[in-house]
Amino acid sequence: MKTKHPIIMIALIGIIIVVGVSGCKEAKEYYDRGVARLEKGETDGAISDFTKAIKKRPRYGMAYYYRAMGYHHEKEYDKAIADHTKAIEIDEQRFAVAYAERALNYYIKKDYDKAWEDVHKAQSLGQEVREGFLKALRKDSGRTK
Repeated sequence: MKTKHPIIMIALIGIIIVVGVSGCKEAKEYYDRGVARLEKGETDGAISDFTKAIKKRPRYGMAYYYRAMGYHHEKEYDKAIADHTKAIEIDEQRFAVAYAERALNYYIKKDYDKAWEDVHKAQSLGQEVREGFLKALRKDSGRTK
């Protein structure tokens, strides 16, 4: 596209870049504060911060992953599953651990088939699954694999 006002185009591109960088910086600040709050057991505040980080940067996989951990702590298993799913969609290899964590949420909901699917997927990606969890899943699901 040819324009008679290249300076205006350059200025607009600059504004877009600055706004994008600013949003990423704010997202990281919310994320960092959310992690700190989660570590202190301030789950509600952590979830709020992760939500703000995601609003600033919608493809922030780590924010989804940790918000899922907060939801799990609050026994909001469907929300935890949804956020683990989103983290996996963003970067499956990086968030292989989310399969193992999502499996635990499915297990709690007694959806053993989905729990096993996630266990197998996590393992196929090289993610270790806790033996204690596998033992409980075997016992309660009546399956060995």
